[in-house]
Amino acid sequence: MLERDQIDTTELIEVFVTAKGSIYQSDVENCLYLTFSGKTSKLSFQSLNDLKKIIDKVDLGHMCTLIEHADIEIILLKDNCFVLSGIEIIYLKEILQGAFTMFRLNHIITDCLDRLVIS
Repeated sequence: MLERDQIDTTELIEVFVTAKGSIYQSDVENCLYLTFSGKTSKLSFQSLNDLKKIIDKVDLGHMCTLIEHADIEIILLKDNCFVLSGIEIIYLKEILQGAFTMFRLNHIITDCLDRLVIS
């Protein structure tokens, strides 16, 4: 995990931001920064995609029914470890879904603009 002052924010492009966290893109470093629960993680696009797949597979209904156990999910992802409660999984899922929607939207817009220039 990185501290906020260790990141050069002048080179970052906002991908998606909520009140609970954010994802920024660094073209210079060819990576993404996920800020969530007071921590910032530097991730490759593939790692972010892997994290989204893991988060999407978490069974929140099952987590909420575990009365004798804590509703905690531990996610290990290469150099990052996330210990998340059920509500944190919901917040992180929102951030990841928003970021990937923005990636798809950017791709669609670029594709349309390329078609207009070629025509």
